[in-house]
Amino acid sequence: MKILIVDDQRSARRVLRLMLATLDGLELNEASSVAEALASIQRAPPDLLLLDIRLSPDARDRGGLDLLRKLRASGSEIPAIMVTSLVELEEIREAMRNGAQDYVLKDELCPEMILPIVQSFGERLALRGEVAVLRQKVDGAWGLGAIVGTSRAMENVRHLVRRVADANATVLVQGETGTGKELVARALHEASCRRADPFVAVNCSALPGTLIESLIFGHERGAFTGAERRTRGQLEVVGAGTILLDEIAEMSIELQAKLLRVLEDRRFRPLGAEDELPLRARVVASTHVDLQQRIAQGRFREDLFYRLNVVTITVPPLAERVEDLPELVLSFSADLPRRLRFTESAVEWLAHRPWPGNVRELRNVIERLSLLAEETTIDVPALETLVGLAGNLGARHEIDRIARSLLALPDRLGSKLDMIERAVLHHAIESCGGNKSAAARMIGVDRKALERRWERLSDSAPDSEPSSSGPGGKNRE
Repeated sequence: MKILIVDDQRSARRVLRLMLATLDGLELNEASSVAEALASIQRAPPDLLLLDIRLSPDARDRGGLDLLRKLRASGSEIPAIMVTSLVELEEIREAMRNGAQDYVLKDELCPEMILPIVQSFGERLALRGEVAVLRQKVDGAWGLGAIVGTSRAMENVRHLVRRVADANATVLVQGETGTGKELVARALHEASCRRADPFVAVNCSALPGTLIESLIFGHERGAFTGAERRTRGQLEVVGAGTILLDEIAEMSIELQAKLLRVLEDRRFRPLGAEDELPLRARVVASTHVDLQQRIAQGRFREDLFYRLNVVTITVPPLAERVEDLPELVLSFSADLPRRLRFTESAVEWLAHRPWPGNVRELRNVIERLSLLAEETTIDVPALETLVGLAGNLGARHEIDRIARSLLALPDRLGSKLDMIERAVLHHAIESCGGNKSAAARMIGVDRKALERRWERLSDSAPDSEPSSSGPGGKNRE
């Protein structure tokens, strides 16, 4: 801890030095005037000032107060302890009003008086340092620092997060599965004034209707069969923090209506309760599907969409920001106990993979390499062994099994090739939420080829075969 002793009397400075010499880890500097003190502070700001009110023989001098005022006017928050021979209470009060934390009279100065005060400031300084380190770790794990990538797309994401962090408006986070939507929602929370309050994530697809409603709103005892005690819902638990409604598209229509009322009135009622509770939290929703398409299908309320869609943050797939892949690889490797080094050709090999699982899939691959690779230097042969060829071999066996099963089906079903191709296209488009580009990457073709194949198969499909969910429908790019 750095301490600056400011006193015009050399003997007084020497006494303080001798008293403080018994403490470890102190760096002591001296100044005899306001000018010297300001110059010393500019060179190396101290952690604590020991400051006399009078800095000259003139009884009217109040140089210590002048110094304190100058520091506070400049925005400096260096803590100060007044060490003075003055007993006039007005000067001491003035010093406290200008930010002094404590005072000691020179007539009463002794180690038992000054040392505990200085030690207390040292402990506070150490605590602030620990808090700063923890905050840095949190920012790296969940804050803006966790949004890795320097591509234009990710810069846009960070820019939007900063712009809307302190607003109370609802935010809709969209993106394919595995792109990091929850990470963006957490960064939004950590960048906001709500960061001291909880962040709660609720997966709307994880539980059936009644249970998810109880989880979100809470319930009173006896509200339904098995409700043996009152349970607080996540809207109550989160307080003034941030609640993420993940996979909002999977929420039932009935629950969507209740959520819309909550967002409009900023109040909610636990199941079985008579009174409503205020909603103090900020609501963030996320989805990997096209909500406009769900609205057209009658599976999502249009009014709820507009209430959620005040601000939309779209997280791009890894294929659209492949320039971020080297940085992502380094970031994921740094988090693992066994550090890996990737050759340039290995990084290029990774960059040419389709990554249908996006960033989540890449992270899982890096973890697998950390566990299974023989060497810490990862080259292309290692990738082909642990990621490429091994996976391809299993895939080939599975494809062979499916082909044999398909050929064993009755001939009256028509063209088996068309049937399997139609099924693959349909399931790829559905699993990607109608995103044609993502479906094409999953299959291993470009988007135009996917559209051409689907049109050809739709034209030859039986009348009962639905084709509105394919690329010709209202799907996302």
